Amino acid sequence: MKALKVLAWIVGVVVALFLVLVFAAPSHLRVERSILVNAPANVVWDYLAKFEHFNKWSTWKLADTAAVYTLTGIDGTAGAFITWKGEKIGEGKLEHISLEPYKHIRQKIYFFKPYHSQANIFFQLEDADGKTKVTWGFDANYGRPENIMGMFMKGALEKDFQQGLDNMKAVVEHRKPVTVKW
Repeated sequence: MKALKVLAWIVGVVVALFLVLVFAAPSHLRVERSILVNAPANVVWDYLAKFEHFNKWSTWKLADTAAVYTLTGIDGTAGAFITWKGEKIGEGKLEHISLEPYKHIRQKIYFFKPYHSQANIFFQLEDADGKTKVTWGFDANYGRPENIMGMFMKGALEKDFQQGLDNMKAVVEHRKPVTVKW
């Protein structure tokens, strides 16, 4: 009987912690990282707007080299999208919503596996005395209890975005292949 009471207390504490997390965790997740690239915006643009170049520096492509990617539409234009399916990175779709050449890209990302989710992605380019400041951002809203997942994703996304921007900078400035730093 004493063991049942201890078990009931443990279950009660776990449920209480879960409920606290559900209501305390933010339901909006925003991640934003920037980097200064030693190249003009018209050079940087192709590496952001064209999916064929995006996959040369993307941390996710480099993390799952066996993943299969399929491009639909005219690469680098609104409405074009890429889908992926991989063991490590799951399944999803990244679609260009709008592109303002050399200034702004707005995208929508959909995750199908291992879980269903979607978010808004953007790239902002700004001239900085012949160099280009590139900002990569992610905005998502999560209902409860999915908001707990968002709370734990933030650090991983920040790391991936910074590594991706570092990779992109290396590719653009030095035209050399990149590797993932884990």
